[in-house]
Amino acid sequence: MVFFVCSGCNESCKKSSLSSHIRRCPSCTSVTCVDCNVTFYGDDWRSHTSCVTEAERYERTVYRADGKSRRREAAAAEWRGVIQAAKEGA
Repeated sequence: MVFFVCSGCNESCKKSSLSSHIRRCPSCTSVTCVDCNVTFYGDDWRSHTSCVTEAERYERTVYRADGKSRRREAAAAEWRGVIQAAKEGA
């Protein structure tokens, strides 16, 4: 289950209750995913569908991702780099 922390009041919210929290918290400018520590602004958090798995988080020393997961993550990292470069160029 994905939890986010509000930047305004530091309240932790489940993804399912985050939109109601944002409406009622006037100081909420961004939210941060507890699992992967990525900060989202505006409605960007809605598209956050994957981050570290429980195995990656809690079994770091023994966890080994399969080849498909590594390729998928490499493609996602490349795409994030393209988006970041486009944001910086704009």
